[in-house]
Amino acid sequence: MDVLSDTAPPPSYIQCILGDCSGRKKRVPSGIQDVPEISNLAGVLFQNGLETEHGHPTNGTIMTLKWADYDKETRTALIPVYGGYGGCGTKKASTGHWSILDNPTWRALSLLGRCCNYSYIFAFSEDYQRADINMKVNLGCFCCKAWFTLPDSVIGKFEMEQYPDSENGSHWKRNSAKSADEEFAFAYSLETAYKSDGTPTEFAKNFEKHAPNTMLLTR
Repeated sequence: MDVLSDTAPPPSYIQCILGDCSGRKKRVPSGIQDVPEISNLAGVLFQNGLETEHGHPTNGTIMTLKWADYDKETRTALIPVYGGYGGCGTKKASTGHWSILDNPTWRALSLLGRCCNYSYIFAFSEDYQRADINMKVNLGCFCCKAWFTLPDSVIGKFEMEQYPDSENGSHWKRNSAKSADEEFAFAYSLETAYKSDGTPTEFAKNFEKHAPNTMLLTR
């Protein structure tokens, strides 16, 4: 699978125009695969939003934290969602590890997100059973790395916690709140469909049954 490949997709035409046309870049593992409590976050993760009443807007998205920037001292992982300047704050590849739903709206949002270096920060608890999720952007400064953390008062707040049946971080409950003052509500389940070596898990059947027929990856 491309999201687990140790090389990123080939550069896009825009990257080549901007002078970065050096071919497929080598990906650097985050180290999350070596943390037993969350090692399965380095596999293929499937956002399963079918359990909510009206579904979730990102239902069917696949992603991986295998190529994030992970700091084991602070237990935080930083990952640009659609790629961007510098690649995770360094020169390593940062594209092709988060899918886009194949429709005009998400195509436009992914381009905007890439220009803003839209990134997520996962801050794990000491026992790795939950994580706060924050967003970082560059406030529209094209070709700048993400440096500004969006406040909860503007975008709401996000978290995830492991279900009791989760094995090494294979099954998470993603919760969201529309404002900093609201209580968390269930958004979707985050399931590891395939481990970091490509081995299918018990959740692979959900992925095969409910994943969209077509998905896009950034280049």
